[in-house]
Amino acid sequence: MKKITFKSTAMIIALAFLLAAFAPVNTVFADSISDQASLPTLSTFSASVQNSNAYQITGVYVPGLMAVPVVQQPSGQAGYVSTAAETLTQFAAASKYGTTGLLAHNYLAGAYFSNLSQGSVITLVYGDGSTQYYSVTTVLEFQALSPNSPYSQFVNLAQPGVTLSSTDLFYQTYGLGNVLVLQTCIADGNESSWGRLFVIAEPIEFVAQVSLPAKPSNTLSLVSLF
Repeated sequence: MKKITFKSTAMIIALAFLLAAFAPVNTVFADSISDQASLPTLSTFSASVQNSNAYQITGVYVPGLMAVPVVQQPSGQAGYVSTAAETLTQFAAASKYGTTGLLAHNYLAGAYFSNLSQGSVITLVYGDGSTQYYSVTTVLEFQALSPNSPYSQFVNLAQPGVTLSSTDLFYQTYGLGNVLVLQTCIADGNESSWGRLFVIAEPIEFVAQVSLPAKPSNTLSLVSLF
């Protein structure tokens, strides 16, 4: 039984880290981001993605950066990532570890992720209109030593002497529990899935929604209710 469980988990991990392996190489990212120059208010966006399901994440909002809907993976398709523009996909397997995982191709909505930094505030919108706020604590970048292999090893760009297996990387991100993880691929030259980007955020109780300056930036003022 243990061997079967490990193989099943490993396959899920492998599919997750194979994101964008077949993505177009010469895609321009700036166009997608520029479309978000004028975003709706959080309340307006929330109303547009509601479906009355209080347990389903239906949208992600970052003032001045993105207001995008979230779709679910079809049952049994752990490697599915939506190819619709301005859309994120919830990674179902992450919830088994108490983590909320959101995936996007780096040539679509995943292009926003690189604009997030420590202190950035991310709002998750649920189907009933309720919200949960997260503050980014860590941004991790990894090189995939075998970009098109589902079992590639990974090198942390901040610690080049450390090499991780896909399993180790999974547990150091999605295995943390009670966090939000945004994942996309990192392109380099002609290799669209050269690496992986993980933005990790922790829940906070309340945030003052502050408009961002004209120059792209999404670090917001926090008001804690602890």
